[in-house]
Amino acid sequence: GKILLFGFDSLLNVLALEKAVNPFGVELVPVARTDYNQTLAALAGMDGEPGHAMPYMGAPLGGRMLVLCGLEKQLDELLPVLRRAGAGPECLKAVLTPHNRSWNAVMLYGELLREHKEMQGK
Repeated sequence: GKILLFGFDSLLNVLALEKAVNPFGVELVPVARTDYNQTLAALAGMDGEPGHAMPYMGAPLGGRMLVLCGLEKQLDELLPVLRRAGAGPECLKAVLTPHNRSWNAVMLYGELLREHKEMQGK
């Protein structure tokens, strides 16, 4: 499986996550901001080569986000490990699904943020 990383600008944060998930055989994929228009499936390497989306030129997402790809059976083990490695509650998390695989990072982040605020009653 893979974990797509969005908004992780610090190499130390990426290395801490990499060390934490290494025993699980998970590949971390830091996504460059210019690739935020690509579909999640393309970024995860599930659609052959990345699509022909225009490079993203917008602002940062506003926070960090993880997308877990092909790791559904390991979620209960991975989530606490990720939290301890620095991807706590402020980091939005999603699983790649048939429903969201054609979305880009901006679409997913917006939806997760909306859901997060709804759950907090804001």
